[in-house]
Amino acid sequence: MTEILLIALTTLALSLAIAYAFMTRSKTAAGITLGLLPIVLMETLAQRSLNSSVQQCLDQLCTSAGLPPGCGLVELGCNEWIGLGYALFWLAGIIDFALFILGVIIIAVVISRKKRSSPSSQIPPP
Repeated sequence: MTEILLIALTTLALSLAIAYAFMTRSKTAAGITLGLLPIVLMETLAQRSLNSSVQQCLDQLCTSAGLPPGCGLVELGCNEWIGLGYALFWLAGIIDFALFILGVIIIAVVISRKKRSSPSSQIPPP
């Protein structure tokens, strides 16, 4: 559980750093798009990891029962927590996405306030 939280927070920090780097250079659309990439990558890798570990568990149970790997007959002990695992990964991704959008809004407000308060913006037009 704490590992998922740490991965999600690290992913969120990386996403916001990417978005900030692009948004300060007036490339907001690129910042948002590329900022979402780590979150999508985290979700994809987490789902594949979970699928792989469940498949390994099933293969080990099949071979311990004397059947070939991938037999699909023995599932006891492998699938009990898979639903919870998927729910945790999806929840982490949804929360990351919501916090990313909130962070992008805050970054946009801060950047617009900096632009308004900069000395070059206070020079009256001729």
